[in-house]
Amino acid sequence: MNRTAIGPLIKAVETLKVFATSAPSPRALLANRRQRFDRLHAILPSTATPGDSLTLTVQAWDQCERLHRDFDATVTLSSTDAEATYPRTLTFESGNGGVVRTDGIRFDTPGIHYLTLTEDRTGERFVSNPVRVAHDHDRRVYWGDIHLHSIRSDGAGDAEAGYRFGRDVMDLDVAAYTDHDTMGFFIPPSWQRRRMHRTYFDDLCALADDFDDPGEFVTLPAYEWTKQPNMGGHLNVYFEDSGDAALIDSLADDADTYERVWARLREWDRDHDSRVVTVPHHPAEAMYPFDFASVDYDDDLAPVVEVYSQWGSSERPGSEGNPFPLAMGQGEIDEDGHYVQDAHRMGYRVGMIGSADFHGPYPGHSIIHTRPHLPALREWRDAGLGWGNIWRVWNEQSYPGGLTAFLASELTRESIMSALRARSVYATTQPDRILVDFRVNGVDVADQDDAVVDTGASTRTVRVEVAGTAPVETVEIVKNNSVWRTLDGTDNPDAGLDAYTVTGEWVDDDPITGMRWDETRGTDGDVYVARVTQASNDPYPGVAWVGPIWVEER
Repeated sequence: MNRTAIGPLIKAVETLKVFATSAPSPRALLANRRQRFDRLHAILPSTATPGDSLTLTVQAWDQCERLHRDFDATVTLSSTDAEATYPRTLTFESGNGGVVRTDGIRFDTPGIHYLTLTEDRTGERFVSNPVRVAHDHDRRVYWGDIHLHSIRSDGAGDAEAGYRFGRDVMDLDVAAYTDHDTMGFFIPPSWQRRRMHRTYFDDLCALADDFDDPGEFVTLPAYEWTKQPNMGGHLNVYFEDSGDAALIDSLADDADTYERVWARLREWDRDHDSRVVTVPHHPAEAMYPFDFASVDYDDDLAPVVEVYSQWGSSERPGSEGNPFPLAMGQGEIDEDGHYVQDAHRMGYRVGMIGSADFHGPYPGHSIIHTRPHLPALREWRDAGLGWGNIWRVWNEQSYPGGLTAFLASELTRESIMSALRARSVYATTQPDRILVDFRVNGVDVADQDDAVVDTGASTRTVRVEVAGTAPVETVEIVKNNSVWRTLDGTDNPDAGLDAYTVTGEWVDDDPITGMRWDETRGTDGDVYVARVTQASNDPYPGVAWVGPIWVEER
């Protein structure tokens, strides 16, 4: 029997094994039907100029990270900026959906600033994301979740509901739905292919256009080149213009390998003024592996890799200290060539982004890593029987989803796509909007096309500034895939705001050595990455991956 025929069966057996080994107790499911307040999550824009009027969004989450729709409390606010303008209290009322938004927040003093929120009844303290306030910004930091699935493939809920949630609840700047062009297991590949070509892809592009609002909320027309069933890793394909977007599917004879789809997209690129970007994801997952070593990789059309999602992190193996080893599906592949560090050692210039890969209408906040719980009846009614609801009932061995920080001059499709193509991005875990300014000789990820040093013997100044969403535990500077320097913070998650920001600077005067993968592949330049880990009471700490920055002779 050929692989195409047995692929759905393999997926079915693997899924049933997961369900059999991770089914929760009925008592736990019943206990989590009742919502209990757990935390507040406060979101502000990450960059501002003094006096800008900002919107603050505050969500009340329960023990399963659902919106606590009947939360009823008063919250007192304070600010690190003595000159800031903000309301002294916010009020949540039962039935308000667990979300409060207020405008007119202003910071007047340059620097990194936070709002602190205190729940009056318990005295619990919660802290907003950091805001970098400066008179001039070369670029602003915009946050996006650009890997999501809807009911048009194997997800729950419609992309329309997801866009509204991402925009109005999670206050995202960028979002994209990437439904599969083919499917396996419970949706036959040919059936999904027909549906996408007939109406679904056009519907997704139309929805992206409906919600795209330059300066406020950017959506990208996209899909996932899936090549099902179980025939290797997947690529997300993003377009700048819905009118130009083309569904080049993974079952077509001239687009059924990575090299062939990239060749087709290169032809597309030559014929259009708008941009296209492809992004491999979960390359180290054993069931859907992407082997950088066996592919003629195109780091122009695939300039970034999704280093982290709810599947885990494919930066490096778990045996090498990765706190998010891939555990969903068939787990982590035990072979070299499938990790982002491997791609860097081969000389491929790939940046790193984070996304959710959540199969439900919750951009910016995937929730299958939380305590198993039954979705509410209205969620089944509104969102349907997709993985985004089914997974929540089991312990799926997943993690919080990821976010991408886009370093861009403005919030438009053109600017966001330019940032992807230029690797002017970095990755974080959800919901951690960690600000990281990482530079080598003054060059950051947005400027890395510039030469950094003059000769192989030149000294390099390596500098990192971090403003976290929790106390910073460590900042590791990874050089040529090994930890080169470490900046220690605190492992106390209850430390004060002075532990949320750290700065480190070092001089590297070693000769440039580069890395080799084999006799023909490698890089003559050195590769630097910053890895930030925050202190946490939760099983999953907030992490940021920034880089790489390539240092080579001019």
